[in-house]
Amino acid sequence: MTGPAGATAGRMPGAGRLLATQISYQARLLASGRAITIGVGLPVILLFASHGTHGHAGAAGIAGYAVFGLTLTAWNTYGVRLVAAREAGVLKRWRATPLPRWCYFLGRIVATVVVAVAAGAATVAAGVLLYGTHLTVRGALGALVAFVLGGFAWAATATALTAVIPTVEAAAPTLMLTYFPVIIISGIFGAISEPHWLATIASYLPAQPLVGAVASSLQHTAGHPLLPARDLVVLAVWAVAGLAAAIATFRWEPHRPAQRRPARRTPAGDEPETRTTPPAVAAQSGQDSQPTARR
Repeated sequence: MTGPAGATAGRMPGAGRLLATQISYQARLLASGRAITIGVGLPVILLFASHGTHGHAGAAGIAGYAVFGLTLTAWNTYGVRLVAAREAGVLKRWRATPLPRWCYFLGRIVATVVVAVAAGAATVAAGVLLYGTHLTVRGALGALVAFVLGGFAWAATATALTAVIPTVEAAAPTLMLTYFPVIIISGIFGAISEPHWLATIASYLPAQPLVGAVASSLQHTAGHPLLPARDLVVLAVWAVAGLAAAIATFRWEPHRPAQRRPARRTPAGDEPETRTTPPAVAAQSGQDSQPTARR
């Protein structure tokens, strides 16, 4: 005889469908805010402002601004929103649902990669339309591979970093302070004069290899490698290491401690009268239904 629990379990969708639904839901949330406005609009505006209407934008320049849009979305916007969701108790409530934890965790990262890739691809499309940049099918596919791998590396590393960000107020400054130095020394906005040791460090960070891989795809010609192997290896290492660190350090609970009032003293032998927070109220407020003393 099948009980109610068995019937409920039978109606649960499969893991693939749950993951696809979560990716779609999280992508809509991320794309509905200012992520698209900033991640797509700002790089295109900067590209147009730096080259004008009659200038020529090379593959490296277009790749740099495209990576700028991708990283803005996968690092800054995503990181701030993740910290805000955690501190507001949203992650805590998701954790209490029947949705597998890995499904929410992976769905959020993959959704961020999807939106970030769209932001980078929009800048490349603007370069093709505004400046007549020649883009082959193989070049477009190569750029897509680089965008996906780079977006995953940035989003996974941002997820790991959010574990040490205690408040929403600290999220944006922390992410910005770790972001802008990396993209500046990596030459996203153009080559800069820097010491050799600093250029060596930049080559092992995820920004410069991503720009190099996208630029190589945009200017690909027959007989040459589509994507530099070294750049792909660096991005893959950042993606794997970032994901491993994120899994190990990911926080579902807010950093701030729960505020609970101590129970009043009662005469010896008497037990304090307690009440339990209704489950529905607890689910809306993000608090656990723990006994608390009645005043």
